Amino acid sequence: MNIHRYSIPLLVSCLGIWAGVSASFAQNTPEAQAQHKILGQNASQAGFAQSRPNTHPNAQWFPKAGLGLFVHFGIASVHGGIDLSWGMYANKSWEDGELAPEKYWALADQWNPKHFNPDQWVKLAAEAGFQYIVFTTKHHDGYTMWPSRYGNLGVRQKLDSRDLVREFVDACRKYRVKIGLYYSPPDWYFDAPYMNWDYSGRQVLNTRHQPIDRLPAKPAGHDQKRRDMVANQVRELLTQYGHIDIMWFDGGQGEISNEEVRRLQPGIIINRRNGEIGDFGDSEGCLPTKKFKGWFETNDPCWPNRWWTYSTSDRMATAGEVIENLVIMRSWGGNYLANVGPMPDGNMPPEALQAWREMAQWMKHSGESVIDVQAGPFPEQSNQPVTIKNPQTLYAHAFPNCHQPIVIRGISAAPARAILLRTGDSIPVRIDQDTLTISIPPALRSRLVDTVKLEWDHASLPPSFLAQP
Repeated sequence: MNIHRYSIPLLVSCLGIWAGVSASFAQNTPEAQAQHKILGQNASQAGFAQSRPNTHPNAQWFPKAGLGLFVHFGIASVHGGIDLSWGMYANKSWEDGELAPEKYWALADQWNPKHFNPDQWVKLAAEAGFQYIVFTTKHHDGYTMWPSRYGNLGVRQKLDSRDLVREFVDACRKYRVKIGLYYSPPDWYFDAPYMNWDYSGRQVLNTRHQPIDRLPAKPAGHDQKRRDMVANQVRELLTQYGHIDIMWFDGGQGEISNEEVRRLQPGIIINRRNGEIGDFGDSEGCLPTKKFKGWFETNDPCWPNRWWTYSTSDRMATAGEVIENLVIMRSWGGNYLANVGPMPDGNMPPEALQAWREMAQWMKHSGESVIDVQAGPFPEQSNQPVTIKNPQTLYAHAFPNCHQPIVIRGISAAPARAILLRTGDSIPVRIDQDTLTISIPPALRSRLVDTVKLEWDHASLPPSFLAQP
């Protein structure tokens, strides 16, 4: 996974139009689409189509969660100027550093995440409002973050069998955060001699980025050995760590079926990048441009805001940017999965920790407007994102760049209370011809999203508001 930059479609205007809504199917950036093709993922595996939510009682938390944290960690962090796995490719179509595969894998001998302490950062993440965390157990580079009995590269060979997955899982359980495991079925370490490391395909490069005439033929049974290895590694992850909430595949061609995954973990949620129908739709690196049906998630690089793994120089997202993206996603009923790349020693980037602290303060007063809520009628009937708690409670969000009243059409009864959650102040509202207008005094505005909670004493929201996709 990779994206050239972090972009926020903050095209929310006070005229009631989000400019992205009329676009057709821009689910992922060109870079993400190119990588999905390399990983064998077609549009139906990485867009709107083909999702079927798990009906198991243990899976029903997902559409309520709102905010998740993606953690991309691995040996590429040692370099600081290449993305995880993708840095091995030469002549890519997007901006990224490059390192020949042999030198890339040599980073494993330098990598020592001695300060990797999930107990510390999972606690901060929970306070910041993250309801679930997805951790990279193995990326395309083949490095396993747990001491797997299968494969030849990972903590078993390089870190004296230190189980980074176990440390992560234990911390999540301690702080009651849902557990997600990212796993890549493509294994470039296993397939390295038989891959062309020139992304452009204009020439054939070996693992040293040296041009060669042609790739050697795979030995008999090579592909089946990889399939067996992948299936066994996934079985380890699903049987050695207790209850797992999400299995987040990134590629794959049926090495292990969803049916078997659910036999091992009946209440698990599975994404749809492994060649099978998953539980939710997704977009990568950018928010969806039209409303979706069913469960949905956008995964987005934030810390840094261009790559997935740690960078010494890339910009980092602010708390305000993440909150704004979260609010937009929740107004449509989806989840926002914000990514962080830990530093090579295991510490989280200071900019991420600062953002989480600011997010925690916002969550203390306004978190109820994005957690365990449903979509509202945005932008069809409101000029700012709205979410709904129940037939008597609606939340209206004023973005920092909106200086006009919030307008919501289709409401005929004035609320009994309109409260600015950050301060507790009553906010003036008026009803005129089935249109509710909310006017937040400029003196009460802040530089983050301001949230007004509207409450009626009796069920007063139109049925159409409660039946959003």
